[in-house]
Amino acid sequence: MIKAIFLFLLSMNCHAWSHPDGYQSSYIELEESILSATIRGYYKNAKASIDEKVKSRIILDKEHRVSDDFQIPEYFKHSVNFWFSIYTQYNSDQVVLHDSENLQLVYNVIDFSELKGNKDVHRFAKSKIQAQLSLEYIRRIKKILNRLTKKNLSKLNEEEAVIVEDIKRAGFTIPKKGKKRISFFKKLSLNLRTQTGQRDIIFSGLVRINPYLDFLKAQLKNFKLPEELVAISFLESSFNTQAKSKVDAAGAWQFMPYISNLFMPKINQYQDYRFNPIISSISAFHLLKENKTILRRWDLAIPAYNSGPKHLKKAIKILSKKRKKKDIGLDYILTHYKHPHIGFASQNFYAEFLALTRVLAYKELIYPLKGTTLKQSIKNINIYVSKCKIKPQKYFQLLTKQSPHIKELNSHFKRTKTLFKRGTIVISDRTVSYTHLRAHETRHD
Repeated sequence: MIKAIFLFLLSMNCHAWSHPDGYQSSYIELEESILSATIRGYYKNAKASIDEKVKSRIILDKEHRVSDDFQIPEYFKHSVNFWFSIYTQYNSDQVVLHDSENLQLVYNVIDFSELKGNKDVHRFAKSKIQAQLSLEYIRRIKKILNRLTKKNLSKLNEEEAVIVEDIKRAGFTIPKKGKKRISFFKKLSLNLRTQTGQRDIIFSGLVRINPYLDFLKAQLKNFKLPEELVAISFLESSFNTQAKSKVDAAGAWQFMPYISNLFMPKINQYQDYRFNPIISSISAFHLLKENKTILRRWDLAIPAYNSGPKHLKKAIKILSKKRKKKDIGLDYILTHYKHPHIGFASQNFYAEFLALTRVLAYKELIYPLKGTTLKQSIKNINIYVSKCKIKPQKYFQLLTKQSPHIKELNSHFKRTKTLFKRGTIVISDRTVSYTHLRAHETRHD
């Protein structure tokens, strides 16, 4: 065992026998520098990317670019405002510290751009340092909240006074004393949460989706679905067709394997259509249309994309004893029905969606699109079924010159050298005849 550890240290180029005083680490020095600055408050009030007037204009949809189906109910206004800021105001090097239940309560926004700009530190180390410092700041706020359980509110230091003011501004009434006050601040300390900004991530999604956007809008029109539903792919992955989560959700629309097998050809060792931008998008539209048919309202059908319609249907059945089904929306369910599967996740999924509908509708006011070279829209995208056996690699070789996007359009193939049977689904933006493909296969068999 000792020998194994010794060999591991050598392989990592570690010198465990060095005297601590002689050990210099730029990582440790940088971490201590940023931690010190954070504790002193230098990272407070990260600068937002767009001003409040522009933000308000977009959220209120002053130019009526968003469908009437997706106007913001009073119940979701604060949540939508919060998520809109996450998507437009702050980048991934900025972290928002907030209350998980009342999104109006934001304690601070920490800016780690100094860390991100340091070229001497590996990106994994940067991520680790950012996470550690965020955790340290949470601990700091927790200590303050614990002190406030007993402290006289008229005798606060500057930092405590700022937090109390933030709490009041968020609409809370602080109990004067006793068990209620202890319980109040204890709950706030348990509700502390961090959220990394996503402005740059959403911008990357806009770049990725641009080649497919015309096709997606045309398909939504065919399905008689609103264009705004594209926002779900940003909510799920920022239209990253290669995204894969820890729980095995995959692709731009983050399909789980079970649901994927209901709407697409089954996953196997050779192909996974969840990674295909065309097939997965069409499958998502089928699923959303099915949810809308079952639940009859978009404010229910959209959260059901994330959690399924089962619990929402049950809630409607119970609540319909006192209210007409057509009048039971997500806000009413969240107010009158308590269930662990319907709550924070459902509320925020819909609030995030509403925020993203505004982001996509007003993208030119938010992001520097004019100075960006976007990939051109791919025209004439079609889905084909092969009439002969086909090797994806040869198919790509045949069409690469005519269609530079051919590999992206067929990203469901895991093994491109495998010979697939007749009836395989392929995507192309060029018309390829059966005779042409067959002749090509004969030459290379």
